[in-house]
Amino acid sequence: MNSKYVLITPLLGWVVAQGLKYIINLRKDGLQMKDLYASGGFPSSHTTSTVALATYLGATDGWTSHIFGLAAMFTAVVMYDAIGVRRAVGEHARLLRELAVQKKVDYKVRGIHTSLGHTPLEVFGGLVLGVVIGLATSTI
Repeated sequence: MNSKYVLITPLLGWVVAQGLKYIINLRKDGLQMKDLYASGGFPSSHTTSTVALATYLGATDGWTSHIFGLAAMFTAVVMYDAIGVRRAVGEHARLLRELAVQKKVDYKVRGIHTSLGHTPLEVFGGLVLGVVIGLATSTI
């Protein structure tokens, strides 16, 4: 097993994805520090990190290795969760806030925002970015 960049690759993926999100959001709504760590948005940093790791492992240890198979399955779960479960939670949070406003209910939940999940395009962007980062670190 070539473990030279096995921890650096997913971390690099996360940093690059979050940095891109920050730049994209900076153009939309100005300087918001929460954009450096918030979940949701384009590209998916969770997807980028896991795809970068799986790609790195596939390229360095072989596309039929056990560790690549494990990383690929882990990545599939993360991507499914980002599009399905986490997105549904975000939509429920948005609907609850709207209902609270309509009914004039004091509804304050700190630390929860409505863009918890991702659209398929945001996950696809993370997938492409992760493959690029994984391949790049595997050739160093």
